[in-house]
Amino acid sequence: MSRDDYIGISSPEEEEEWEHKERQQAQEEAHKHFVIQEFSAIILADGAASTLGQMSEEARHDIKQIVLHEYMQRLTEANQGL
Repeated sequence: MSRDDYIGISSPEEEEEWEHKERQQAQEEAHKHFVIQEFSAIILADGAASTLGQMSEEARHDIKQIVLHEYMQRLTEANQGL
């Protein structure tokens, strides 16, 4: 059930808890957006190779995997017309 399903049957305490959770989620999403924008600025300022070199091995691996996957998809699409 969603929050809207409970409106009208919830207590003031439950309503306050829902509002707190919603505010917290909005703050977390805003923070994530800010961090991503800062990360983008670091890549542009310092370069992708330098930034990747400073990341954890796991994060670097994930980024390389998605780039490789997208490259292979585009290559496959380009070769389908041949």
